[in-house]
Amino acid sequence: MISDLQMPLENKRANRNLINLIHDSQPDEVINIGDINDYTASGRWSAGKRAEYGMTVRQEANYTVRNHIRPLRSGYDGPVTLLGSNHGERPHKYLVDRAPALYDEESFREDKLLRLDDFGIKFEPVRYDFAPGWSAIHGHAKGISLARYAGGTAINAARRYGRSIVMGHTHRAGIVSETTGPAGTKTITGVELGHLMDITKAAYLGPERLANWQSAFGLFYVDGTTVTPHLIPVSRTGSFIVEGERYK
Repeated sequence: MISDLQMPLENKRANRNLINLIHDSQPDEVINIGDINDYTASGRWSAGKRAEYGMTVRQEANYTVRNHIRPLRSGYDGPVTLLGSNHGERPHKYLVDRAPALYDEESFREDKLLRLDDFGIKFEPVRYDFAPGWSAIHGHAKGISLARYAGGTAINAARRYGRSIVMGHTHRAGIVSETTGPAGTKTITGVELGHLMDITKAAYLGPERLANWQSAFGLFYVDGTTVTPHLIPVSRTGSFIVEGERYK
């Protein structure tokens, strides 16, 4: 499970290493929790600034196809799912808010911009139930209480949905479980997947780039109703270790 690449602000080496891992391991499924693109120019933080006149949403989408989707598909033909997200909604919201007369519902949807059908990638706009008792969401939906600590927002979402939740959005990486009922009859888990950005490119964080963010992605082992989540920390250089093998 992958979250918050926010291309073209991605950690390029982490992106390359992750694709190599997928090619080597051939997982049963790849799930991208969203914010695969940043769509910087159409973001509200860019309004009236130089960034609004930077890379267009189509140029960004083409960049992601060229540098992530096509390389991923070059060595992996299994199921891939992309979830809807707040950054994925930016082109739609930008047109609705600023140029409604030009808005075209089809062509500026994220799945159309990224040509997901051409690559056999499924798009889930809200929620994806990927295993018994487990759902993937991006995490930007209203009603989810944000927490300051890693995993806290995800366990808040799990309480709301009454099932275990995997999410991105917070850029934090953590796992929190909560058990209730007589003799611990029910356990729900919240997983936050972190991010795969190059934090030096996040100019909006200020010159020191200070943020409580962690680079990571997730591996989920599913055997019937048993789901075991693992978070894989990613270094600032984009390297990580999976099952004893280092990708660098």
